[in-house]
Amino acid sequence: MTATIITPSGPGAMEAGLVLDEEGGRFVVLTFKEPNGEPTLVTFTVPVFQNYVEHLVRTAKAAGEEANWGIPG
Repeated sequence: MTATIITPSGPGAMEAGLVLDEEGGRFVVLTFKEPNGEPTLVTFTVPVFQNYVEHLVRTAKAAGEEANWGIPG
């Protein structure tokens, strides 16, 4: 499977929402909007989303440290 690269930019480039499915399942929906492109939606169960947010917080903190940056490979 080919990787999908999403590069949202500008106001409203990313949005989050909460939805219930027909059986009452709870999901978080992230919508990414690229300039001149179709929106990309990603759905998460609540526990997976909560873990994802914790990972994002750790990554955001790491991004502030120069030593964590490098070229893969």
